[in-house]
Amino acid sequence: MAALEVTSELYAEAEFTSKDTDAISKFTFVYPNRRVTSTNGLKENAGTSVMDKRSPVKMPPAVRETSEESFTEAASYESDDEGSVAEYSEDEDIGNDVYTDDEFCKSSTKQETKPAAIEYDSDGDAVVERPRKGTIEIEHCKSTRLDLVGLQIWRGALLLADYILHNERKFRNSHILELGSGVGLTSIVASMYAREVICTDIDIGGLLDLIRGNVQLNASLSSPHCRVNVTELDFKVSYQDYPRELKNQLQHVQYVIAADVIYDDNITEAFVRTIVSLLLELPKLKSIYIALEKRYVFTLEDMDSVAPCYDYFLQYFQKRNSRFGVNRWKLINVCMDFPRYFEYDKVKDLVLLKICHAGK
Repeated sequence: MAALEVTSELYAEAEFTSKDTDAISKFTFVYPNRRVTSTNGLKENAGTSVMDKRSPVKMPPAVRETSEESFTEAASYESDDEGSVAEYSEDEDIGNDVYTDDEFCKSSTKQETKPAAIEYDSDGDAVVERPRKGTIEIEHCKSTRLDLVGLQIWRGALLLADYILHNERKFRNSHILELGSGVGLTSIVASMYAREVICTDIDIGGLLDLIRGNVQLNASLSSPHCRVNVTELDFKVSYQDYPRELKNQLQHVQYVIAADVIYDDNITEAFVRTIVSLLLELPKLKSIYIALEKRYVFTLEDMDSVAPCYDYFLQYFQKRNSRFGVNRWKLINVCMDFPRYFEYDKVKDLVLLKICHAGK
């Protein structure tokens, strides 16, 4: 009996209509709009971003946080202080302690924006801002067995890449660990700003070699000060059994990122155990960011369309979180009001979650 083949929803978009099984695709993105001062004292634009003008995304009821740089450009977000956090719950059977920065998110979208001052060059002509674009080339598969889905590209990776680009100052000179890196796209984006990126996945189907090839293919995009290490990290292996060299590297990690790793209950349980271990063992870890796409199915039991993989992740995380009668970590739903820098369909079912210590 032939193994079931699965295909990323991303490949249904116009950019990926080719029927080739394997491909090298170009992902065009717009650099964030950051004003910098040139050597002659004039202000220049590092790039111009494009905002996704689709309808506002309705956030899931679990948790909510504002996009961290959307409220004020001058604020510093190196600390993980989320400001005032209100408690909100509507899913009693899951038993989540949930948090929201709903008012903060809404206020950021309603903030009045002053029209940008028009600048003129030495000839008196208006200076027109043009977006500075970049391209990431990724080798990947367009269809695989379920156990090899990491060889494909999924929308969650692009969402997480957007968030990193928008919050480049947060991630600049930081140490980042990516779990379930797949073909390495998000790690490549992180390497544009980070001091070190540890890019991990299981060593199956030539996946780690594929990541190394993609990292090398896009080496010109990485910061010259960034080290990118590609190594194996299996969710089903306990932290105590990690190689000593990997454990030493992880001691410096400040941010953990993961995209589209929630699709199978057994893998979800192993993933949750992994992030719980990292929260307990890594002394410098500030927060974990998880991007995913909720996939709905209709069930007779619920008589409704539900997202079982997403729901199971929430349930199992809460089970591990409250093992000793108190919630040690909080789960925050990051507000999706940040721009779309990559070209893809930012569908309403995309979710970005943040996990950090409850005391912060």
